[in-house]
Amino acid sequence: MESPCLPWLQSFDKPCRLLLHTLASGSSGTLAALRMLQRVQAHEGPGQVFPWQDFTAALCAEEPTLEGPEGSLAVKPRLLLLPVVCQRNLFSLLHVVQAVVPEGCLSQLLQAVEQDSRVDPWVRTLGDLLRQGPRGEERFPPPAPLSSTCQQQLRCLCQKITQNKPEGRRKLNWCFSKQPGAAGDVADSMLQGGKRKKVSEESLELDEEREGKQLLLEEVVFDPPGTQEGGDVARVEEEVPEETLGNRSAQSPAGAALESSQQDAAGEPRKVSQAELAAEVQSFLQVHGPRLKMLLQKESSHSELSIPPELHVLNNCSPGQLEGLCSFLQLSTCPEHLLVRFCSWLLALTPDLSYTSAVILAEQLFLRRVLSLTQPPSRHLTAALASFCSKYSQPFCRVLVAAVLREPGEGAEQTKLVCELVEECLEPDCVRLVLSQVLEVPLSEKLLPVVQAVLGRQEALPPELFDLLVLTLCRQAPAFATSLSYAKLVTAVLTMYQSQVTPAHRSRLAAALDRSNAALKKSLQAMLEGAR
Repeated sequence: MESPCLPWLQSFDKPCRLLLHTLASGSSGTLAALRMLQRVQAHEGPGQVFPWQDFTAALCAEEPTLEGPEGSLAVKPRLLLLPVVCQRNLFSLLHVVQAVVPEGCLSQLLQAVEQDSRVDPWVRTLGDLLRQGPRGEERFPPPAPLSSTCQQQLRCLCQKITQNKPEGRRKLNWCFSKQPGAAGDVADSMLQGGKRKKVSEESLELDEEREGKQLLLEEVVFDPPGTQEGGDVARVEEEVPEETLGNRSAQSPAGAALESSQQDAAGEPRKVSQAELAAEVQSFLQVHGPRLKMLLQKESSHSELSIPPELHVLNNCSPGQLEGLCSFLQLSTCPEHLLVRFCSWLLALTPDLSYTSAVILAEQLFLRRVLSLTQPPSRHLTAALASFCSKYSQPFCRVLVAAVLREPGEGAEQTKLVCELVEECLEPDCVRLVLSQVLEVPLSEKLLPVVQAVLGRQEALPPELFDLLVLTLCRQAPAFATSLSYAKLVTAVLTMYQSQVTPAHRSRLAAALDRSNAALKKSLQAMLEGAR
Protein backbone atom coordinates (compact mmCIF):
# COMPACT_ATOMS: atom_id res chain seq x y z
CA MET A 1 0.00 0.00 0.00
CA GLU A 2 1.22 3.47 -0.78
CA SER A 3 2.20 5.48 2.27
CA PRO A 4 0.85 8.99 2.81
CA CYS A 5 2.79 11.95 1.49
CA LEU A 6 5.21 13.42 4.04
CA PRO A 7 5.95 16.99 2.96
CA TRP A 8 8.43 17.54 5.79
CA LEU A 9 10.83 15.10 4.09
CA GLN A 10 11.86 17.96 1.82
CA SER A 11 13.47 19.66 4.83
CA PHE A 12 15.99 16.81 5.20
CA ASP A 13 19.47 17.11 3.74
CA LYS A 14 19.97 15.26 0.48
CA PRO A 15 21.95 12.29 1.93
CA CYS A 16 19.37 11.84 4.70
CA ARG A 17 16.49 12.05 2.24
CA LEU A 18 18.15 9.51 -0.06
CA LEU A 19 18.70 7.13 2.86
CA LEU A 20 15.01 7.31 3.80
CA HIS A 21 13.94 6.73 0.19
CA THR A 22 16.19 3.67 0.09
CA LEU A 23 14.92 2.33 3.42
CA ALA A 24 11.34 2.72 2.21
CA SER A 25 12.00 0.83 -1.03
CA GLY A 26 10.72 -2.49 0.32
CA SER A 27 11.91 -5.62 2.06
CA SER A 28 15.45 -5.18 0.70
CA GLY A 29 15.73 -1.58 1.86
CA THR A 30 18.23 -2.40 4.61
CA LEU A 31 20.71 -4.00 2.23
CA ALA A 32 20.31 -1.21 -0.32
CA ALA A 33 20.82 1.41 2.43
CA LEU A 34 23.95 -0.36 3.67
CA ARG A 35 25.36 -0.29 0.14
CA MET A 36 24.56 3.41 -0.10
CA LEU A 37 26.48 4.11 3.13
CA GLN A 38 29.40 2.06 1.81
CA ARG A 39 29.52 4.21 -1.32
CA VAL A 40 29.53 7.36 0.81
CA GLN A 41 32.36 5.86 2.89
CA ALA A 42 34.37 5.00 -0.22
CA HIS A 43 33.88 8.52 -1.56
CA GLU A 44 34.61 10.52 1.59
CA GLY A 45 37.21 8.28 3.21
CA PRO A 46 37.25 6.59 6.63
CA GLY A 47 35.56 8.10 9.62
CA GLN A 48 32.11 9.36 10.38
CA VAL A 49 30.87 10.85 7.13
CA PHE A 50 27.11 10.32 7.19
CA PRO A 51 25.42 13.15 9.17
CA TRP A 52 23.91 10.92 11.85
CA GLN A 53 23.32 13.80 14.28
CA ASP A 54 21.35 15.86 11.74
CA PHE A 55 19.50 12.74 10.59
CA THR A 56 18.52 11.82 14.16
CA ALA A 57 17.51 15.37 15.11
CA ALA A 58 15.27 15.64 12.04
CA LEU A 59 13.59 12.27 12.75
CA CYS A 60 13.05 13.04 16.43
CA ALA A 61 11.52 16.47 15.74
CA GLU A 62 7.81 16.46 16.58
CA GLU A 63 5.18 16.87 13.91
CA PRO A 64 1.39 17.38 14.27
CA THR A 65 -0.73 14.56 12.89
CA LEU A 66 -4.29 13.24 12.94
CA GLU A 67 -4.86 9.81 14.43
CA GLY A 68 -7.73 7.52 15.31
CA PRO A 69 -11.14 7.22 13.67
CA GLU A 70 -12.12 10.63 15.01
CA GLY A 71 -9.04 12.29 13.56
CA SER A 72 -7.88 13.75 16.86
CA LEU A 73 -4.85 16.02 16.75
CA ALA A 74 -1.64 14.58 18.19
CA VAL A 75 2.03 15.47 18.15
CA LYS A 76 4.50 12.67 17.42
CA PRO A 77 8.16 12.31 16.45
CA ARG A 78 8.58 12.13 12.69
CA LEU A 79 10.16 8.70 13.10
CA LEU A 80 6.76 7.28 14.08
CA LEU A 81 5.11 8.84 11.02
CA LEU A 82 7.33 6.92 8.59
CA PRO A 83 5.91 3.82 6.86
CA VAL A 84 6.32 0.70 8.99
CA VAL A 85 8.63 -0.94 6.45
CA CYS A 86 10.89 2.12 6.61
CA GLN A 87 10.96 1.98 10.43
CA ARG A 88 11.82 -1.73 10.37
CA ASN A 89 14.57 -1.27 7.80
CA LEU A 90 16.02 1.71 9.69
CA PHE A 91 16.34 -0.21 12.95
CA SER A 92 17.72 -3.23 11.10
CA LEU A 93 20.36 -0.96 9.56
CA LEU A 94 21.18 0.57 12.95
CA HIS A 95 21.62 -2.92 14.37
CA VAL A 96 24.29 -3.63 11.71
CA VAL A 97 26.17 -0.29 11.83
CA GLN A 98 25.67 0.33 15.55
CA ALA A 99 29.41 0.60 16.16
CA VAL A 100 29.78 3.68 13.91
CA VAL A 101 26.61 5.53 14.95
CA PRO A 102 27.07 8.03 17.81
CA GLU A 103 25.60 6.64 21.03
CA GLY A 104 23.54 9.77 21.62
CA CYS A 105 21.78 9.27 18.29
CA LEU A 106 20.74 5.73 19.18
CA SER A 107 19.42 6.91 22.55
CA GLN A 108 17.30 9.63 20.95
CA LEU A 109 15.79 7.24 18.42
CA LEU A 110 15.01 4.66 21.10
CA GLN A 111 13.35 7.31 23.27
CA ALA A 112 11.23 8.41 20.29
CA VAL A 113 10.01 4.83 19.80
CA GLU A 114 9.05 4.57 23.48
CA GLN A 115 6.60 7.48 23.11
CA ASP A 116 4.09 5.28 21.27
CA SER A 117 2.64 2.19 22.93
CA ARG A 118 1.29 0.98 19.58
CA VAL A 119 4.62 0.93 17.79
CA ASP A 120 5.23 -1.99 15.42
CA PRO A 121 6.28 -5.12 17.38
CA TRP A 122 9.29 -5.78 15.15
CA VAL A 123 10.50 -2.20 15.57
CA ARG A 124 10.12 -2.53 19.34
CA THR A 125 12.04 -5.82 19.34
CA LEU A 126 14.85 -4.35 17.26
CA GLY A 127 14.93 -1.38 19.64
CA ASP A 128 15.35 -3.76 22.58
CA LEU A 129 18.28 -5.43 20.81
CA LEU A 130 19.89 -2.06 20.19
CA ARG A 131 19.38 -1.12 23.82
CA GLN A 132 21.21 -4.25 24.97
CA GLY A 133 24.25 -3.21 22.94
CA PRO A 134 27.41 -5.30 23.32
CA ARG A 135 25.89 -7.19 26.27
CA GLY A 136 23.34 -8.78 23.94
CA GLU A 137 26.07 -9.99 21.63
CA GLU A 138 27.71 -12.03 24.39
CA ARG A 139 24.93 -14.60 24.07
CA PHE A 140 25.65 -14.96 20.36
CA PRO A 141 29.45 -14.96 19.98
CA PRO A 142 30.65 -14.23 16.46
CA PRO A 143 32.02 -17.14 14.42
CA ALA A 144 35.72 -17.81 14.74
CA PRO A 145 37.89 -16.68 11.80
CA LEU A 146 38.77 -19.34 9.24
CA SER A 147 42.01 -21.18 9.90
CA SER A 148 44.92 -20.60 7.53
CA THR A 149 44.48 -24.13 6.13
CA CYS A 150 40.79 -23.47 5.45
CA GLN A 151 41.57 -20.14 3.78
CA GLN A 152 44.18 -21.77 1.54
CA GLN A 153 41.75 -24.51 0.50
CA LEU A 154 39.12 -21.91 -0.34
CA ARG A 155 41.58 -19.89 -2.41
CA CYS A 156 42.61 -22.98 -4.39
CA LEU A 157 38.97 -23.85 -5.04
CA CYS A 158 38.16 -20.29 -6.17
CA GLN A 159 41.21 -20.21 -8.44
CA LYS A 160 39.95 -23.34 -10.18
CA ILE A 161 36.47 -21.89 -10.55
CA THR A 162 37.65 -18.53 -11.87
CA GLN A 163 40.50 -19.71 -14.10
CA ASN A 164 40.49 -17.61 -17.29
CA LYS A 165 37.25 -15.94 -16.15
CA PRO A 166 37.92 -12.39 -14.89
CA GLU A 167 34.24 -11.75 -14.15
CA GLY A 168 34.05 -14.84 -11.98
CA ARG A 169 37.15 -13.69 -10.09
CA ARG A 170 35.44 -10.36 -9.37
CA LYS A 171 32.38 -12.12 -7.95
CA LEU A 172 34.58 -14.28 -5.68
CA ASN A 173 36.80 -11.36 -4.72
CA TRP A 174 36.19 -11.99 -1.01
CA CYS A 175 38.30 -15.15 -1.18
CA PHE A 176 41.32 -13.42 -2.70
CA SER A 177 41.29 -10.52 -0.20
CA LYS A 178 42.50 -10.51 3.37
CA GLN A 179 39.81 -11.43 5.87
CA PRO A 180 39.30 -9.50 9.13
CA GLY A 181 41.54 -10.90 11.79
CA ALA A 182 39.09 -10.52 14.65
CA ALA A 183 35.38 -10.29 15.13
CA GLY A 184 35.75 -6.76 16.46
CA ASP A 185 36.84 -5.60 13.01
CA VAL A 186 33.55 -6.59 11.42
CA ALA A 187 31.45 -3.61 12.54
CA ASP A 188 34.08 -1.20 11.29
CA SER A 189 34.56 -3.05 8.02
CA MET A 190 30.82 -2.84 7.31
CA LEU A 191 31.30 0.69 6.03
CA GLN A 192 34.65 0.29 4.27
CA GLY A 193 34.34 1.02 0.54
CA GLY A 194 35.49 -1.47 -2.05
CA LYS A 195 35.73 -1.86 -5.78
CA ARG A 196 32.52 -3.83 -6.13
CA LYS A 197 31.71 -6.14 -3.22
CA LYS A 198 31.90 -4.85 0.33
CA VAL A 199 32.93 -6.83 3.40
CA SER A 200 29.34 -7.15 4.59
CA GLU A 201 28.26 -8.69 1.30
CA GLU A 202 31.35 -10.88 1.23
CA SER A 203 30.57 -12.43 4.61
CA LEU A 204 26.96 -12.93 3.58
CA GLU A 205 28.03 -14.60 0.31
CA LEU A 206 30.34 -16.96 2.22
CA ASP A 207 27.37 -18.08 4.31
CA GLU A 208 25.30 -18.47 1.15
CA GLU A 209 27.85 -20.86 -0.36
CA ARG A 210 27.80 -22.94 2.82
CA GLU A 211 24.04 -23.12 3.17
CA GLY A 212 22.98 -22.97 -0.47
CA LYS A 213 20.58 -20.09 0.04
CA GLN A 214 20.52 -16.30 0.50
CA LEU A 215 18.97 -14.38 3.36
CA LEU A 216 18.42 -10.65 3.22
CA LEU A 217 20.19 -8.64 5.90
CA GLU A 218 16.97 -7.34 7.35
CA GLU A 219 15.38 -10.80 7.26
CA VAL A 220 18.19 -12.15 9.40
CA VAL A 221 17.39 -9.45 11.95
CA PHE A 222 13.62 -9.44 12.13
CA ASP A 223 11.94 -12.08 9.97
CA PRO A 224 10.34 -14.98 11.82
CA PRO A 225 11.75 -18.41 11.01
CA GLY A 226 10.37 -20.11 7.95
CA THR A 227 9.51 -17.03 5.90
CA GLN A 228 12.45 -17.45 3.53
CA GLU A 229 12.94 -20.55 1.48
CA GLY A 230 16.37 -21.02 -0.06
CA GLY A 231 16.80 -21.29 -3.79
CA ASP A 232 19.10 -23.64 -5.57
CA VAL A 233 22.44 -21.86 -5.95
CA ALA A 234 23.47 -23.47 -9.17
CA ARG A 235 25.59 -20.69 -10.62
CA VAL A 236 28.52 -18.75 -9.12
CA GLU A 237 29.22 -16.32 -11.91
CA GLU A 238 27.12 -14.12 -14.15
CA GLU A 239 27.42 -14.06 -17.91
CA VAL A 240 30.22 -11.80 -19.14
CA PRO A 241 28.98 -9.32 -21.72
CA GLU A 242 30.17 -9.87 -25.25
CA GLU A 243 31.72 -7.06 -27.25
CA THR A 244 28.52 -6.75 -29.22
CA LEU A 245 26.74 -5.69 -26.05
CA GLY A 246 28.67 -2.43 -26.09
CA ASN A 247 26.13 -1.20 -28.62
CA ARG A 248 23.20 -2.49 -26.58
CA SER A 249 21.87 1.03 -26.08
CA ALA A 250 21.32 1.34 -29.80
CA GLN A 251 19.37 -1.89 -30.23
CA SER A 252 16.76 -3.91 -28.41
CA PRO A 253 18.05 -6.74 -26.20
CA ALA A 254 15.29 -8.91 -27.62
CA GLY A 255 16.57 -8.33 -31.15
CA ALA A 256 20.03 -9.50 -30.17
CA ALA A 257 18.56 -12.49 -28.38
CA LEU A 258 16.45 -13.54 -31.37
CA GLU A 259 19.53 -13.42 -33.59
CA SER A 260 21.54 -15.65 -31.27
CA SER A 261 22.01 -19.30 -32.09
CA GLN A 262 21.20 -22.28 -29.93
CA GLN A 263 22.96 -25.62 -29.81
CA ASP A 264 21.34 -28.88 -30.85
CA ALA A 265 21.77 -32.23 -29.15
CA ALA A 266 25.04 -32.89 -30.98
CA GLY A 267 26.50 -29.62 -29.70
CA GLU A 268 26.50 -27.98 -33.14
CA PRO A 269 25.01 -24.46 -33.38
CA ARG A 270 21.83 -24.17 -35.38
CA LYS A 271 19.59 -21.26 -36.25
CA VAL A 272 16.27 -21.25 -34.46
CA SER A 273 13.26 -20.19 -36.49
CA GLN A 274 10.99 -17.35 -35.41
CA ALA A 275 8.10 -19.81 -35.13
CA GLU A 276 10.06 -22.05 -32.74
CA LEU A 277 11.05 -19.06 -30.61
CA ALA A 278 7.46 -17.80 -30.48
CA ALA A 279 6.17 -21.24 -29.44
CA GLU A 280 8.88 -21.53 -26.77
CA VAL A 281 8.05 -18.11 -25.31
CA GLN A 282 4.31 -18.81 -25.39
CA SER A 283 4.77 -22.11 -23.55
CA PHE A 284 7.01 -20.43 -20.98
CA LEU A 285 4.44 -17.70 -20.30
CA GLN A 286 1.61 -20.20 -19.88
CA VAL A 287 3.59 -22.01 -17.17
CA HIS A 288 5.11 -19.10 -15.23
CA GLY A 289 3.30 -15.89 -16.19
CA PRO A 290 -0.05 -16.05 -14.32
CA ARG A 291 1.47 -16.98 -10.94
CA LEU A 292 4.11 -14.21 -11.07
CA LYS A 293 1.50 -11.68 -12.15
CA MET A 294 -0.74 -12.63 -9.24
CA LEU A 295 2.15 -12.33 -6.75
CA LEU A 296 3.19 -8.95 -8.12
CA GLN A 297 -0.29 -7.44 -8.01
CA LYS A 298 -1.53 -8.80 -4.68
CA GLU A 299 -1.89 -6.49 -1.68
CA SER A 300 1.22 -5.87 0.41
CA SER A 301 1.57 -8.21 3.37
CA HIS A 302 4.21 -9.78 5.58
CA SER A 303 4.73 -12.49 2.97
CA GLU A 304 6.22 -9.81 0.74
CA LEU A 305 9.33 -9.89 2.94
CA SER A 306 10.36 -13.21 1.34
CA ILE A 307 11.26 -13.79 -2.28
CA PRO A 308 8.60 -15.71 -4.21
CA PRO A 309 10.15 -19.07 -5.20
CA GLU A 310 8.65 -18.54 -8.66
CA LEU A 311 11.05 -15.63 -9.21
CA HIS A 312 14.00 -18.03 -9.55
CA VAL A 313 12.72 -18.77 -13.04
CA LEU A 314 14.45 -15.51 -14.08
CA ASN A 315 17.79 -17.30 -13.70
CA ASN A 316 16.81 -20.02 -16.14
CA CYS A 317 14.89 -18.29 -18.93
CA SER A 318 16.25 -17.21 -22.30
CA PRO A 319 16.35 -13.55 -23.38
CA GLY A 320 13.27 -14.08 -25.52
CA GLN A 321 11.37 -15.67 -22.65
CA LEU A 322 12.38 -12.85 -20.30
CA GLU A 323 11.19 -10.20 -22.73
CA GLY A 324 7.90 -12.04 -23.13
CA LEU A 325 7.51 -12.28 -19.36
CA CYS A 326 8.19 -8.55 -18.91
CA SER A 327 5.54 -7.79 -21.52
CA PHE A 328 3.07 -10.18 -19.86
CA LEU A 329 3.65 -8.56 -16.45
CA GLN A 330 3.43 -5.08 -18.05
CA LEU A 331 6.55 -4.00 -16.18
CA SER A 332 7.13 -0.97 -18.40
CA THR A 333 3.71 0.52 -17.49
CA CYS A 334 2.74 -1.04 -14.13
CA PRO A 335 2.09 1.23 -11.10
CA GLU A 336 5.34 2.45 -9.61
CA HIS A 337 4.77 0.92 -6.16
CA LEU A 338 4.71 -2.48 -7.90
CA LEU A 339 7.97 -1.51 -9.59
CA VAL A 340 9.53 -1.01 -6.14
CA ARG A 341 8.30 -4.44 -5.05
CA PHE A 342 9.71 -6.15 -8.13
CA CYS A 343 13.10 -4.43 -7.71
CA SER A 344 13.25 -5.48 -4.05
CA TRP A 345 12.79 -9.07 -5.22
CA LEU A 346 15.60 -8.64 -7.75
CA LEU A 347 17.89 -7.28 -5.05
CA ALA A 348 17.34 -10.40 -2.94
CA LEU A 349 17.43 -12.91 -5.81
CA THR A 350 20.30 -15.38 -5.78
CA PRO A 351 22.31 -16.18 -7.79
CA ASP A 352 22.62 -12.83 -9.51
CA LEU A 353 21.00 -12.40 -12.89
CA SER A 354 23.21 -12.70 -15.94
CA TYR A 355 24.41 -9.50 -17.59
CA THR A 356 22.07 -10.05 -20.55
CA SER A 357 19.04 -10.55 -18.30
CA ALA A 358 19.89 -7.44 -16.26
CA VAL A 359 20.16 -5.40 -19.48
CA ILE A 360 16.73 -6.57 -20.60
CA LEU A 361 15.16 -5.77 -17.22
CA ALA A 362 16.80 -2.32 -17.10
CA GLU A 363 15.24 -1.54 -20.47
CA GLN A 364 11.82 -2.97 -19.62
CA LEU A 365 11.56 -1.49 -16.13
CA PHE A 366 12.95 2.00 -16.59
CA LEU A 367 13.69 3.11 -20.16
CA ARG A 368 10.20 4.29 -21.13
CA ARG A 369 9.52 5.82 -17.71
CA VAL A 370 12.76 7.81 -17.56
CA LEU A 371 12.71 9.06 -21.15
CA SER A 372 9.14 10.31 -20.69
CA LEU A 373 9.85 12.30 -17.51
CA THR A 374 8.62 15.90 -17.61
CA GLN A 375 8.84 16.49 -13.85
CA PRO A 376 11.02 15.12 -11.03
CA PRO A 377 10.63 11.34 -10.58
CA SER A 378 8.33 10.10 -7.84
CA ARG A 379 9.75 8.66 -4.64
CA HIS A 380 8.70 5.18 -5.80
CA LEU A 381 10.59 5.50 -9.08
CA THR A 382 13.60 6.97 -7.26
CA ALA A 383 13.60 4.07 -4.78
CA ALA A 384 13.30 1.48 -7.56
CA LEU A 385 16.17 3.06 -9.51
CA ALA A 386 18.40 3.16 -6.42
CA SER A 387 17.57 -0.47 -5.61
CA PHE A 388 18.32 -1.72 -9.14
CA CYS A 389 21.51 0.37 -9.41
CA SER A 390 22.87 -0.99 -6.14
CA LYS A 391 23.20 -4.46 -7.71
CA TYR A 392 23.15 -4.05 -11.49
CA SER A 393 24.73 -0.65 -12.07
CA GLN A 394 26.76 -1.58 -15.15
CA PRO A 395 23.81 -2.97 -17.16
CA PHE A 396 21.81 0.04 -15.99
CA CYS A 397 24.42 2.45 -17.36
CA ARG A 398 24.72 0.56 -20.64
CA VAL A 399 20.98 0.85 -21.24
CA LEU A 400 19.52 3.85 -19.48
CA VAL A 401 22.37 6.33 -19.13
CA ALA A 402 23.41 5.75 -22.74
CA ALA A 403 19.83 6.36 -23.93
CA VAL A 404 19.53 9.59 -21.92
CA LEU A 405 22.85 10.88 -23.29
CA ARG A 406 21.75 10.24 -26.87
CA GLU A 407 18.20 11.53 -26.44
CA PRO A 408 17.71 14.71 -28.52
CA GLY A 409 16.39 17.87 -26.89
CA GLU A 410 16.92 19.41 -23.49
CA GLY A 411 15.91 16.43 -21.31
CA ALA A 412 16.31 18.49 -18.14
CA GLU A 413 14.67 15.97 -15.80
CA GLN A 414 16.55 13.05 -17.31
CA THR A 415 19.86 14.88 -16.96
CA LYS A 416 19.12 15.74 -13.32
CA LEU A 417 18.29 12.11 -12.63
CA VAL A 418 21.55 10.88 -14.17
CA CYS A 419 23.47 13.45 -12.11
CA GLU A 420 21.80 12.29 -8.89
CA LEU A 421 22.56 8.65 -9.68
CA VAL A 422 26.19 9.50 -10.41
CA GLU A 423 26.49 11.49 -7.18
CA GLU A 424 24.72 9.04 -4.87
CA CYS A 425 24.28 5.55 -6.31
CA LEU A 426 26.87 4.39 -8.83
CA GLU A 427 30.02 2.46 -8.00
CA PRO A 428 33.38 4.05 -8.96
CA ASP A 429 33.84 1.83 -12.03
CA CYS A 430 30.39 2.83 -13.29
CA VAL A 431 31.12 6.51 -12.66
CA ARG A 432 34.06 6.14 -15.02
CA LEU A 433 31.83 4.27 -17.47
CA VAL A 434 29.37 7.21 -17.50
CA LEU A 435 32.21 9.63 -18.28
CA SER A 436 33.39 7.47 -21.17
CA GLN A 437 29.80 7.33 -22.47
CA VAL A 438 29.51 11.13 -22.33
CA LEU A 439 32.77 11.56 -24.23
CA GLU A 440 31.53 9.23 -26.99
CA VAL A 441 28.78 11.68 -28.02
CA PRO A 442 29.06 15.34 -29.07
CA LEU A 443 29.39 17.44 -25.92
CA SER A 444 26.47 19.80 -25.33
CA GLU A 445 25.24 22.18 -22.64
CA LYS A 446 22.85 19.42 -21.54
CA LEU A 447 25.74 17.03 -20.79
CA LEU A 448 28.03 19.44 -18.94
CA PRO A 449 26.27 18.88 -15.56
CA VAL A 450 26.77 15.12 -15.98
CA VAL A 451 30.52 15.58 -16.44
CA GLN A 452 30.52 17.98 -13.47
CA ALA A 453 28.79 15.31 -11.34
CA VAL A 454 31.39 12.73 -12.40
CA LEU A 455 34.27 15.04 -11.48
CA GLY A 456 32.53 15.85 -8.19
CA ARG A 457 32.93 12.21 -7.16
CA GLN A 458 36.72 12.72 -7.42
CA GLU A 459 37.27 9.12 -8.48
CA ALA A 460 40.66 8.33 -9.95
CA LEU A 461 40.48 8.40 -13.76
CA PRO A 462 42.64 6.22 -16.01
CA PRO A 463 45.24 8.34 -17.88
CA GLU A 464 43.71 7.60 -21.28
CA LEU A 465 40.23 8.64 -20.09
CA PHE A 466 41.57 11.83 -18.50
CA ASP A 467 43.49 12.64 -21.70
CA LEU A 468 40.28 12.21 -23.70
CA LEU A 469 38.41 14.51 -21.31
CA VAL A 470 41.01 17.29 -21.64
CA LEU A 471 41.14 16.86 -25.43
CA THR A 472 37.35 17.10 -25.65
CA LEU A 473 37.28 20.26 -23.53
CA CYS A 474 39.96 21.84 -25.74
CA ARG A 475 38.16 20.98 -28.98
CA GLN A 476 34.79 22.17 -27.69
CA ALA A 477 36.05 25.47 -26.22
CA PRO A 478 34.80 27.66 -29.15
CA ALA A 479 31.31 26.12 -28.89
CA PHE A 480 31.01 27.14 -25.23
CA ALA A 481 32.26 30.71 -25.54
CA THR A 482 29.56 32.09 -23.22
CA SER A 483 28.93 28.99 -21.10
CA LEU A 484 29.46 29.39 -17.38
CA SER A 485 29.02 25.61 -16.96
CA TYR A 486 31.97 25.01 -19.29
CA ALA A 487 34.12 27.41 -17.29
CA LYS A 488 33.17 25.63 -14.06
CA LEU A 489 34.05 22.32 -15.67
CA VAL A 490 37.52 23.45 -16.68
CA THR A 491 37.99 24.84 -13.17
CA ALA A 492 36.99 21.47 -11.67
CA VAL A 493 39.53 19.67 -13.88
CA LEU A 494 42.31 22.02 -12.82
CA THR A 495 41.51 21.87 -9.10
CA MET A 496 40.04 18.43 -8.34
CA TYR A 497 42.45 16.58 -10.65
CA GLN A 498 45.47 18.81 -10.23
CA SER A 499 47.76 15.81 -9.70
CA GLN A 500 46.78 14.36 -13.09
CA VAL A 501 47.13 17.62 -15.08
CA THR A 502 50.41 17.49 -16.99
CA PRO A 503 52.26 20.41 -18.66
CA ALA A 504 50.94 19.13 -22.00
CA HIS A 505 47.37 19.34 -20.69
CA ARG A 506 47.94 22.91 -19.46
CA SER A 507 49.42 23.94 -22.80
CA ARG A 508 46.45 22.54 -24.72
CA LEU A 509 43.93 24.21 -22.43
CA ALA A 510 45.79 27.53 -22.58
CA ALA A 511 45.87 27.42 -26.39
CA ALA A 512 42.17 26.57 -26.54
CA LEU A 513 41.25 29.43 -24.21
CA ASP A 514 43.39 31.88 -26.22
CA ARG A 515 41.27 31.13 -29.31
CA SER A 516 37.92 31.47 -27.53
CA ASN A 517 35.90 34.00 -25.56
CA ALA A 518 35.00 31.56 -22.80
CA ALA A 519 33.31 32.86 -19.68
CA LEU A 520 35.79 33.53 -16.87
CA LYS A 521 38.56 33.34 -19.49
CA LYS A 522 40.96 35.56 -17.54
CA SER A 523 40.39 33.63 -14.31
CA LEU A 524 41.02 30.34 -16.07
CA GLN A 525 44.17 31.64 -17.72
CA ALA A 526 45.42 32.90 -14.38
CA MET A 527 44.72 29.48 -12.85
CA LEU A 528 46.69 27.81 -15.64
CA GLU A 529 49.59 30.19 -15.14
CA GLY A 530 49.60 29.54 -11.40
CA ALA A 531 49.71 25.80 -11.97
CA ARG A 532 52.85 25.93 -14.11
